[in-house]
Amino acid sequence: MTRIPMRTAALLAGLAGAVCGVAGPAVATEATTPAVAPGSVASATLTDPARLTWAPAATRTTATKQAIAVAVVRTRASEQGQAVFSLVGAADQKQAQVLRLASSAAFLALRPRYAPATVPRDRYTYQIEVGYRDSSKKRVTVVQGTPGTPKVALDLIRLMTDVEPPDLSDLSDLPVSFPPGFPFN
Repeated sequence: MTRIPMRTAALLAGLAGAVCGVAGPAVATEATTPAVAPGSVASATLTDPARLTWAPAATRTTATKQAIAVAVVRTRASEQGQAVFSLVGAADQKQAQVLRLASSAAFLALRPRYAPATVPRDRYTYQIEVGYRDSSKKRVTVVQGTPGTPKVALDLIRLMTDVEPPDLSDLSDLPVSFPPGFPFN
């Protein structure tokens, strides 16, 4: 059998009494006097069981979906073909920012389509598809210049389509040697 010091026993009894509302005045004052300042909200809450309130220990943030892949397909009615921009994972800050935008509550709240009734032939149409860690997907279609398109969709399109070309200025360290007559053997 373990012995509990008298002060600890009094604190425990005072807390139990405050929760149950049956603690005597001596136990309640013993439990609250050293822990809180007189006149504070906490001291009033602990000494008056009728005003006992429960507050969460920590505010929980709402869990959002975590984006792991983003694809943007750009087409224009006046042109043939399409441009595809894709991202799987993040290797730098810009790519991480794309995934954060696609995971944000603002992006998750987007409607499926932001387009006028008739799409002008000179405007781009962007089809955004985002894959999430829980295997779900979100698809949003945006026509360039549509009034009321949320900023989060435009930012994601801008980040995905503003691709910097790779630096090919120094390829001397590549171990490539072609045989004589390549590619015409």
